[in-house]
Amino acid sequence: MTKYQNSNVLCLLLVASVTGAPSIRIQTRNHAPVRQPRLAPVLNRPRNIPIQRSERQIYGCRRISRPHVASVESMEWGRYPPSNPAGSRSLGEDVDVIQSEEGVVQPSYLRRINGDLLLYRARLMRRKFRSTPDGAEREDASVQAEKAFRRCLQLNPLDGRAYVGLGTLLQNQRRYTEANDIYEEATTVTSGTNPFIWTAWANLENRRGNSARARKLYEGAVVADSRHAAAWHGWGALEKQQGNLRRAQDIYMRGIKNTKDRPSPYLYQSVALVLEQQGNIEEARKWYIQGAKAKVVRESEALWHSWAKMESLHGNPEVVRYLYQRALEANPKSRYTYASWGVWEKEQGNYENARDLFYQGHELNPRDAAILQAWAILEYESGNTDVARNLLKNATKADPKHIPAWQAWGVLEHVEGNYNRARDLFQQGVWAGPNSADVAKVFQAWAVLERKQNNFNLARTLFSCAVKADSRSQASWLSWAQMEEDLGLPNRAEELRNFNALEQRKIDTSYGPDSVISPLLRGVQNWIKYFSKTSSGKPRDLKQEAKEFDGFNTNFKIPTINNRTTGVRPNTP
Repeated sequence: MTKYQNSNVLCLLLVASVTGAPSIRIQTRNHAPVRQPRLAPVLNRPRNIPIQRSERQIYGCRRISRPHVASVESMEWGRYPPSNPAGSRSLGEDVDVIQSEEGVVQPSYLRRINGDLLLYRARLMRRKFRSTPDGAEREDASVQAEKAFRRCLQLNPLDGRAYVGLGTLLQNQRRYTEANDIYEEATTVTSGTNPFIWTAWANLENRRGNSARARKLYEGAVVADSRHAAAWHGWGALEKQQGNLRRAQDIYMRGIKNTKDRPSPYLYQSVALVLEQQGNIEEARKWYIQGAKAKVVRESEALWHSWAKMESLHGNPEVVRYLYQRALEANPKSRYTYASWGVWEKEQGNYENARDLFYQGHELNPRDAAILQAWAILEYESGNTDVARNLLKNATKADPKHIPAWQAWGVLEHVEGNYNRARDLFQQGVWAGPNSADVAKVFQAWAVLERKQNNFNLARTLFSCAVKADSRSQASWLSWAQMEEDLGLPNRAEELRNFNALEQRKIDTSYGPDSVISPLLRGVQNWIKYFSKTSSGKPRDLKQEAKEFDGFNTNFKIPTINNRTTGVRPNTP
């Protein structure tokens, strides 16, 4: 071009940029044509498989919104052939290209790391939805989490984690039908080979009360993978909930047998709890010891905590403190251990030790209502009524849906003679969880109040609500029967006591299919052990057994708070 031709071209470019005219193609004649990247064919490989070095590709994307791409949703993944012939360029064209050592190819599949990051963000939003109180922020977190999970399914329809995450989110939103459809679709897509999907589906059906269908789904989970501990644990919990203790025991033992390469502490804990409920304390202790010998199980707080609670009823105090110590070593912030240990120390008469444990547990878990409630009961028994009332007030603020805190506060006001205030608190407790079995305790306490105020018809209604909420509430049945007997209705009282006995006998201890002969073998084994012990003359020493574990310290002391002088902070809590 001449000098005047170059100036004309520049003028045209300026006019086009100012007026917003369409892009102008410029054919370069005196220069070599621009070399376009060679397009390699799309590789026929499954999703989420990393690309080998010899097949390394270029990943390009065409921007939809300029100047920056904020997320994966704003990209269109695919192969884009050059829109212009060789030797020509277009003004305003915006294509990102990443150079490679081995040549130039276009994208074929999304890398797995991108899907993992998106799934991580979705889980964060779901966690925010579950922890945020009702409001616009909670609703926004719910919408964002659902969008992210569905985007994960679009990117990789075979990823079972996205199905389980979305189904759990829908279950938390009480959208049970949609969650059921998601799990059904997931099992179809994955050909029924993912045990996590089967287990999540079974948990959903169990929550909806479909016990028979939940059993079939748990069975499908263990068929898909017999080493899936969560399926065995959920199945056993279902049978225990239905009162089939022998059946639950068999399922837990089968789970332990099939997960020896990856032992689960919850299976050992669960089978020991079932045996303890049946009265087999020695056998339950054996399973606790066997679980504590496994390295993975030994680091679980749940095992040590449950063992400590059992020994607190049947063992010596020194072993109990040691087991609670091991539980805190496994999880130094365990709110369950602090609450349970503090209650046990209070029952032993060690109020200062209990107060120290409640204080430290509350410092580590400021929003846990159970610790505050247990602490309030301790202070009330010590004569600090105002401190106890303040603690219960803070407990209901920390967790408005914690029914025992409302019930304890209502009972306190009832005992102090503030009947109207107690009624208001009982009503708040009912609203906190009207469909929960724990609400039976609120109805029972409220009925006792009305009975003392001679409101017998209202008391009958409240007792009826209590046994409907929890038919195995022995306190409700017996309190109701006592009221009827005091009113001169002995036949009605006897009828209520019979109903209570019938409900208590509903716990079925029948044998499961794998335990028909096991009680006989267990009896022979216990008989042999008994004679071996009596012949040796050495009774069992739990303290000596506890010393077999590393770190046993007989001089262990409960941690104290250096800055605490009165046991309660000035502005408790």
